[in-house]
Amino acid sequence: MTLAILALAVNTFVTFESDRYSFEVPKGWNVGKETPWGARDVVPGNGSGKLGAMTAGPTRASWEELYRTSLYFIKREGEGKETPFRVGKTKQGYESMSFEMINKDGWADRRYTLLKNDAGSALALSVKIPTRKDEKQYAQWFQHMVDTAKLR
Repeated sequence: MTLAILALAVNTFVTFESDRYSFEVPKGWNVGKETPWGARDVVPGNGSGKLGAMTAGPTRASWEELYRTSLYFIKREGEGKETPFRVGKTKQGYESMSFEMINKDGWADRRYTLLKNDAGSALALSVKIPTRKDEKQYAQWFQHMVDTAKLR
């Protein structure tokens, strides 16, 4: 990676920090206030689509339990067919679980990653992609958010 590309990558994201977690979001996006249930919306300065974050825990729930609980609330928001969940680790070393919701047009317009630290604190991250043509860009932004997320 050349220095110019590295400088561009560093300047296109900003770090959001709360008392419980941090992550990077695209520069110019607005991170909303935390709701009483621990959720925040992250929205572009203009346009549609949305990233999201929600805290939980400490929890000893299994990934299967967290998946079922997530789907209960996700399916109340709208239609779609869930994909099976996958477990892994984030770039920061957290245990993680990811899945998508496939819309009626057959593509994943909503994506989710939950991560947990050793103490059981959890952070659920999400993206709602506005259109199929925006899919690649929003998926990259979401992955960057997941890759930079840190629990405190």
